[in-house]
Amino acid sequence: NGRPRTILASWRHLSASRNPSLPRDAFVREASSGVQTVARGTEEVRPHANMNGGPFKLSTEENADAAKKKREAIARIKKWVESRIPDKHIKDRTCVVDVSEIVCGDPDCAPIDTAVRIIYEGKAEGPVGTAFAFPCEAVELTREALDERVPPASTFEDWYEGKPTHWPPPPDDVTLRFERGARVECKVGKKEWAPGAVTMLWFRQGDWPPGVFAPYQVQLDDGRLIFAPDDANKCIRAEVSRKGWCCFGG
Repeated sequence: NGRPRTILASWRHLSASRNPSLPRDAFVREASSGVQTVARGTEEVRPHANMNGGPFKLSTEENADAAKKKREAIARIKKWVESRIPDKHIKDRTCVVDVSEIVCGDPDCAPIDTAVRIIYEGKAEGPVGTAFAFPCEAVELTREALDERVPPASTFEDWYEGKPTHWPPPPDDVTLRFERGARVECKVGKKEWAPGAVTMLWFRQGDWPPGVFAPYQVQLDDGRLIFAPDDANKCIRAEVSRKGWCCFGG
């Protein structure tokens, strides 16, 4: 069905204390548009210039050849992705495909990832699409590995129509406690809770690993748009009714 095997495993490790991809505490965090986050959060990181011998470093034939192979590989990957997308989506510029290499500063991950972004202009709710990365350089990425991660044709059609369809899809074997529109309270500090309403189920930002979701996006009454990383009372709970309460001044 095209779903990566990691999706359910990602959900089972979504708890903030167990999943390094999400905040490590139980507090909800500020959320932003997924596609906008893709554009900001996965920009190519360039290594600092070697200043020991001066601010400039002359390119060698070997470096020039490596750079050429990198450009060719990125162009080839982009062409592979676009071949899976209906021609009309590309020709009318409704869809943009971007491929780049990202330098990872985490010693536990691959030094260079190849990131693929598929972004549609969307409709009233803004851009839609997906982003995913491979732990290798562009020249090492194969067509077979790419095909396993590209969405099915039905998802491209949804994005073309402006529907915010997730890819990979959210878990289908987990039932959340709250529905869209439910009034809730979110923990936003060690002892502080803030009221709001659920605006989205299975929220994700574009720079999160594929298959990783937060159970809820919540619009707080104070105007903040946040997400809850865990569907547990320590993080998000039903709003306590205050009808009939009385306040007394001194």
